[in-house]
Amino acid sequence: MLHTFLLVSFIAFVRSSPSVEEPECYMTLPEVAKYYGFPSEVHLVTTEDDYILEVHRIPYGRGKQEMSNRPVVFLQHGLFVDGAIWGANLANQSAAFVFADAGFDVWIANSRGTPPSQKHVGFGPEQKRFWNFTWQEMATHDLTSSIDYVLQVTKQENLYYVGHSQGTIVMFAKLSEDPDFASKVRHFYALAPVATVSHIGGLYRLFGYRLFYIAEFILDRIPNTPLSLPKFIRRLFGFFCSLPLAADICSLDIGFIQGPEKMLNMTRLGLYLCHTPVATSSKNLLHWVQASLLTIFEQSPPMNMAVKSKKFGKFDYGEKGNMREYAEKKPPLYDVQKIRVPSTVFWSRDDIFADVQDIRETLLHSMNDTIQTTYELSHYSHMDFVLAVNATDDIYRPIVAQIRKDFVMRNALRIGQKAT
Repeated sequence: MLHTFLLVSFIAFVRSSPSVEEPECYMTLPEVAKYYGFPSEVHLVTTEDDYILEVHRIPYGRGKQEMSNRPVVFLQHGLFVDGAIWGANLANQSAAFVFADAGFDVWIANSRGTPPSQKHVGFGPEQKRFWNFTWQEMATHDLTSSIDYVLQVTKQENLYYVGHSQGTIVMFAKLSEDPDFASKVRHFYALAPVATVSHIGGLYRLFGYRLFYIAEFILDRIPNTPLSLPKFIRRLFGFFCSLPLAADICSLDIGFIQGPEKMLNMTRLGLYLCHTPVATSSKNLLHWVQASLLTIFEQSPPMNMAVKSKKFGKFDYGEKGNMREYAEKKPPLYDVQKIRVPSTVFWSRDDIFADVQDIRETLLHSMNDTIQTTYELSHYSHMDFVLAVNATDDIYRPIVAQIRKDFVMRNALRIGQKAT
């Protein structure tokens, strides 16, 4: 009885503390957009395998209602977050709002399994089969259906794609497997790109293969299971980390997970934790662990453990499962050399997930013909690419300038072609 009283009292205290907690903690991205004076829309997209995804739209900036002939920008989030991460900072620091104010038609994806996209034509998230997916299905189905829908609504031939973390690997996979899809992507902006997770650092490198082998062992035994913190718990963390005395503790916790943190707006730390981690499937995380194990075993194989080679491939079901799924004993590989979309890469030596060796060995080397520009950013950890206070100057404004220049040149070319 006492525990119930204390819990209820704490909940009441949390809900009655707007002076400490950011109001956006309780808002969806469309609600945050309206809070800052932006228009917003919610669109539903049904994939070929019957998942129903929410795609959010900010059609124009504050006070700008011009709807015709504008660049279309598509934002794809990373792992354990949803589209709300693109609007988690102040309006002048959030990619979704910076691009909208720049005059772009902004569309924000929400991958299957995230809170806005926990719907299916035939079954719901309470059933295990709903969670039978990895980023492989996000690339094959979510990306295809969402981008096709956006191009249909906007009546554009192609769009500008901005992906962060997992949002880059799904596009790498899609373009590797379906080169024709390149005609729908005018330019690919890869923020903190990841593919092989070949030289992951920080805590994960410290524990080496043991951490990943344990994770693989556990995840393999809880197939098709949602992995997340309940919204209630995330809000409690958010409230706690909004307290001035707790900010340093929470900062250390974040640094422990993703590396030293130097670029976040620490007054918004509680809000960030309201929005992450959101749900994904255990199978999806297992796919990431497989990618990590492949390389760690190649570099330092444990005793009595088969050495595996570095790969960027599809989900590994084991020999029998792979024969069933792919008609091959080993999962098929993605070949990034097939990618033909002009690309710009933003990366940092301080990002423990998208390490400099992975960037150079896998991406810059393999995609040399299509990468137009690379930006190496100092002191950026993995989440800073979407949350840093300096991201507007370091990332978003350079993207805006490139898109504007390309859009003007493309329109001039069209006018010239019509004249002839």
